[in-house]
Amino acid sequence: MRSACDDSVRDTLISVLASMDGALLAMDDRGAIRGVLPEEGPFPGMAQGQLLGRTAISALKADFVRVFDGKDSWDEIGYFVDGTGERRPYHVRRFEGRGHPFAPLFPGATSFILASPISAYGSLESMHEQSLANHARELEAMNRTLVARTRKLKEAMAVLEARNRQNIKEMNLAVELQKSLLPKSYPDTDLVSFTHRYIPMAMVGGDFFDIVKLSEDRIGVMISDVSGHGVAPAFITAMIRSSFDYLVTPDRPPSEVIGLLNGEFAKIIDTDHFVTAFYAVFDFATMTCRYCNAGHPPQILAHADGSFAELAPTNPIIGMMDQFDFHDDELPFRYGDVLCFYTDGVIEARDSSDALFGTEGIKRSIASAMSESLDGMADGLITDLIQFMKDPYFEDDITILFGQVIGSL
Repeated sequence: MRSACDDSVRDTLISVLASMDGALLAMDDRGAIRGVLPEEGPFPGMAQGQLLGRTAISALKADFVRVFDGKDSWDEIGYFVDGTGERRPYHVRRFEGRGHPFAPLFPGATSFILASPISAYGSLESMHEQSLANHARELEAMNRTLVARTRKLKEAMAVLEARNRQNIKEMNLAVELQKSLLPKSYPDTDLVSFTHRYIPMAMVGGDFFDIVKLSEDRIGVMISDVSGHGVAPAFITAMIRSSFDYLVTPDRPPSEVIGLLNGEFAKIIDTDHFVTAFYAVFDFATMTCRYCNAGHPPQILAHADGSFAELAPTNPIIGMMDQFDFHDDELPFRYGDVLCFYTDGVIEARDSSDALFGTEGIKRSIASAMSESLDGMADGLITDLIQFMKDPYFEDDITILFGQVIGSL
């Protein structure tokens, strides 16, 4: 018979799962699913009845990847195919034993999986990943408290719910800010296709990119990075976006745009923050790329034949000098080439031996995925980066923009 304490545990689980959009799977010794919370719609487009009695691998086409956390344990990422047919990444926590506080809620269950969605691969809601990991740790601590101190459950849940409400409020504000800064769509053109991945380290970040259609055969790409995290970089990023919008014209070369930005921000920026920027114009009439790199990491052009070109910095960072004669560089590109624009959070990720991922890591990832779609390349680069890292938590904002020159008709 279920006790009042069991009901309290169940209510607690449902409340926490709702706040993190997660699901709890209870399984028996054979791995068959005996119970699911929440009972209604545990996964998008999927009812509880489609899961019960089946294994996670069978019901969800589950594929699990283990990532060492750099300390003494492993984190797991699970890829599940839900009722919509979409394969989504989830952060996974496992719990074992009939004596676990979850067990009385699911007779016959001996193991449990707590799954919370990771949206970092597809949208700006990727910033929820860190918060959901924190929720998982808090849930484990809450379970230990339930065993020894059941009488304090109500007080502990009140604290947790207040924290959740504050987190949600802050995350919603941050998401709206970032959405207002990043492009809502790509230019309508049959010359080049794009996809991007953005993972801010903090609630608001300092990365920014934009794509502009300058004419029927010319496309401009801008990417910048403000050092630091938090409110100040976010404000500077907003100013860069505003200035870029009115400074970019079809007849202005990249060096002139960057020079005008520098002239504005050299007078404004009076902090420890600095700004790197890269602006390129791709001319499909001449198949040449004209660019100005102001202290930004070398951007990468991957040719269809497997070779690479780096668009290295040859100008100082923005704001370093009031006046500087910024100059352009130029190189050709070809049909089928892949353009990879990124910020330094990608190449500065480190493994357990403190080695950098670097531009070579990007090239390796692209080379292994040249036969895949742009989305496949972008997801592959994020996966390769996570598997390379000593710690699965990013220490800087991650921005990746992929483009591919559409083949000649």
